[in-house]
Amino acid sequence: MSFLQVEFLLLLLAVLLLQRLARTHRQQNTVLLTASAVFFGWVHPWYVGLLAFSTLLDFGVARAMHARPERKPHLLAVSVVGNLALLGVFKYLDFFIGSWQVALGALGLDPGIDVLGIALPVGISFFTFQTMSYTIDVYRGQLEPRRSLLDYATFVALFPQLIAGPIERARDLLPQLERRREILPSEVLSGAGLLLWGAVQKVVIADNIGLYVDRVWTMDDATGPMVWAAALAFTVEILADFGGYSDMARGIGRMLGLRLSVNFRAPYLAASPLEFWQRWHITLSTWLRDYVYLPLVFSDTARRLLPLPAGLATFGRMAVAMGVTMLLSGLWHGARWTCVLWGLWWAILMIGWMALERVVPGRVRRRRVWRVPSTALTFVLTVVSMLIFREPDLASLLAHLSLAPLGGDWQHWIAATVVFELALYGGVLLTLGGALLRRSEAGHPVLRRPEVRAVLWAVGIVAVGLFTRDLGREFIYFRF
Repeated sequence: MSFLQVEFLLLLLAVLLLQRLARTHRQQNTVLLTASAVFFGWVHPWYVGLLAFSTLLDFGVARAMHARPERKPHLLAVSVVGNLALLGVFKYLDFFIGSWQVALGALGLDPGIDVLGIALPVGISFFTFQTMSYTIDVYRGQLEPRRSLLDYATFVALFPQLIAGPIERARDLLPQLERRREILPSEVLSGAGLLLWGAVQKVVIADNIGLYVDRVWTMDDATGPMVWAAALAFTVEILADFGGYSDMARGIGRMLGLRLSVNFRAPYLAASPLEFWQRWHITLSTWLRDYVYLPLVFSDTARRLLPLPAGLATFGRMAVAMGVTMLLSGLWHGARWTCVLWGLWWAILMIGWMALERVVPGRVRRRRVWRVPSTALTFVLTVVSMLIFREPDLASLLAHLSLAPLGGDWQHWIAATVVFELALYGGVLLTLGGALLRRSEAGHPVLRRPEVRAVLWAVGIVAVGLFTRDLGREFIYFRF
């Protein structure tokens, strides 16, 4: 089920009514868990079974850690292996089988196995990371294991952020679910406004740009200018698409009396690759930082593997940890080699920037004379990364990179200009809308006036109605 379906709006209205009528947090969580099961299993009911497996696995592991603390390492391994096995089978098994076929086929050998055609359950990359963070935090002693399966299952399955995040931490979301939430009219109105802005980003900006981006990628005679214009347009499209989903999730959560994490903070204004990942998909970035990067940097194993002088060893461990982290990030984003290459691209950029920061003083990097060109360069490098990310396979990537950047006749240049202008208009709308949202939430006196809000609401609703072309066009991150 999508946030843009009429069925979802009816489900949301029913949940809001029942939440308001519920007298205890357990009654509210029962409603939320039931609604989440309906939402997640709307098209494929068997998805709920996978969600239940991950939920019961990590709830049981955390309880066992509390009962048998001496067995914590072994129990943590059960959680990690169980969740990664779930991901491995449903997301990566066909990828590895296909890669094995290609490798053996190149050697003239019969691989003896066919791709299984396993369907990718939507949201599996998100809820497995969310449940694993719970058991890791319990293992570290940073979180007490919960006794209530209902509360914990609601945390895992919460429908606003179940399919595409934000990836919430138990220490942030569980306390909110363990008390009764007031459904306040002001919060419902504020959340609905955020939901509407997310819909504008998705329907008005992302979906309409995406039609032209997809067209370029399916053309046999695309030229270099068209491909790079489409890469720029996709850079805008994916922010509007995924940022729109995140805002919709936060808006729905706010309507339900819950505060979900901010996932994007103007990422294209970042002045370095490191800063970009502090602004882009923030909940995934912090997850990877806390559970992959920092353990790799500070673990005893890392020190033994890099027995270098103190200064070099620290940077060496950081570089290796960053490389591993970003490669895992690439693989997390998709079971294809272009995603792995995308992760490698970001690993190289971030390690290079880490080395540069050791040479250029911080006071210099904070000056406008440094930050402005650095921001421009970071954006260009981001567009290149989006080209890699958008490609379906390495052959397509190589074909597009081999095109002359200034090639094509006047008709191709006109087409490239149209796509470029769409990207420009979409970027302007995102910037203006984001600025209005931030000022509104900061309590700007003009934007708080009822007549101004009514006009903005009317514009948003009319825009969504006018520009809706295909409500069946899925969110980009549903594929991950």
